[in-house]
Amino acid sequence: MKIAFGFIRLINKMINNSYHFKITTLVIILGISGCSLPPNQIHDRSKSLQTKTKWMNDPQADLNIENGLTAFLALDDAFLSIASRIHLIRNAKHHLDLQYYIWNDDAIGNMMLHELLNAADRGVKVRLLIDDQNGIKLDKTLKALSQHPNFEIRIFNPYKFRHLRFIDYIFRLNRINHRMHNKLTIADASIAVTGGRNISSEYFEASDQFQFSDMDILFYGKAVDRAEQVFEEFWNDPLSYSTEQLLGEGKPQQLESLKLTYQALDEVNTPREEKLEAAQDYLKIRLQNYPIQWAKAHFVADHPNKALGKAKDQELLYSQVLKIMGKPAQHMELVSAYFVPTHRGTQYLSELSQNGIKVRVLTNSLVANDVAVVHSFYSKYRKPLLKNGIQLYEFKPNIERNKRTWYEIATGSVIPKKGKNRSSLHAKFFDVDGKVFIGSFNFDPRSAHLNTEVGLVVESDHLQDQITALLDQHLLQVAYQLKLDENGNIVWYEHRSDGEVIKHDHDPESTKFQRFTMHFVSYFPVEWMM
Repeated sequence: MKIAFGFIRLINKMINNSYHFKITTLVIILGISGCSLPPNQIHDRSKSLQTKTKWMNDPQADLNIENGLTAFLALDDAFLSIASRIHLIRNAKHHLDLQYYIWNDDAIGNMMLHELLNAADRGVKVRLLIDDQNGIKLDKTLKALSQHPNFEIRIFNPYKFRHLRFIDYIFRLNRINHRMHNKLTIADASIAVTGGRNISSEYFEASDQFQFSDMDILFYGKAVDRAEQVFEEFWNDPLSYSTEQLLGEGKPQQLESLKLTYQALDEVNTPREEKLEAAQDYLKIRLQNYPIQWAKAHFVADHPNKALGKAKDQELLYSQVLKIMGKPAQHMELVSAYFVPTHRGTQYLSELSQNGIKVRVLTNSLVANDVAVVHSFYSKYRKPLLKNGIQLYEFKPNIERNKRTWYEIATGSVIPKKGKNRSSLHAKFFDVDGKVFIGSFNFDPRSAHLNTEVGLVVESDHLQDQITALLDQHLLQVAYQLKLDENGNIVWYEHRSDGEVIKHDHDPESTKFQRFTMHFVSYFPVEWMM
């Protein structure tokens, strides 16, 4: 009652002061208007039918696809991963559909946009869907590209105040906290790439600051049908706004200016182009001449309704994955850049381990994690996991490289620049008894409940064996091994290339302040957002 009476007195006082009343009223009106986006205008450009094309010379390919199989190639190599996307773009004949969480205005981002523009120039219909968490740095470029008759761009779940986003955080947090975390490239509704990599230099060993270690998968066949269906669901969703509506109509001169800017990238006989051409040849050989693995595969994805908090259980990726992969009977290997198992997940993994199932987890160490707050909420589950027999590894922040990256060779630059050598894990994949998931989904509440995610589940003992062998070979080189000492405290074992093993009694390479902050933040009631 006192609060209500005080509020009435405040209103009366503001009314008596007309100037303050006008200003306050304006602020309230702006706030209320910021609570919703304008109605999405009717989309009218994307009406062409998808035309499939043949990408393999395998005489059994058509029969395998009829039998519900999918050909696949795991892409743990950063250069091969960017090369696969360029291969799809350069060889597409009819359509290119792409959706990404992040598409940066950097060397890789502009190289990909340039390749897409070239495809549009030769008559390929290009549709690009980007989450608005990406920011406004590409707005000028996207506005120019949208002038091309074969290039259509939409922004998913846009901020209303795109230049003053704090207003959206104040009035629309529940809406903008749901992001499209999908990463997908599809050519001619026939062949696709998905995984953990966004379109930015650090995901492809081309950043002078730090590099992400990641995993993608190239696939061709039955599973692509579902991938294309998912893209259409997001493309036609009411949360997908055209660039014309958000940014305004561009001018033809802007497109011509952009083409002039990209002309320098058209140079032939450059180290970069020679490297890319060699990769294209390699992929063509793999896809056309060599035997390639075929298996039953399932493209899984959250429905765009998840961004509104309205998705049904069967529309959620994790429900689909659980249904396909089932409960582990022998072993489970989990690689997740952001790992927040929660009490429920910790209990689940612990029960598996107690039942004799081998559980091995790789995530980022404190210093390697590019989102340190996530580590705060993961760290409190480390002891329970270790006590229950889960093998736990944390990615090192600095990875020794024995050879120059493709980007260093192509450009002559040195990575890391000025002695910088930062590394971070960004991969998201796990395997369960002969079934492997590779995609954008992290083992955390954000991926489970807030963001939309995609991925591919492959039923392949061979792929699982490849991943297990990869982890067995490299884990001790790239990660700290965590164990409990006789007093129940966590120790970190660092295995060096010379055979020396160094024991750490706290998070390696971290400061007291970092560790204190991590512990302090872990008490905040925001785990559901991690």
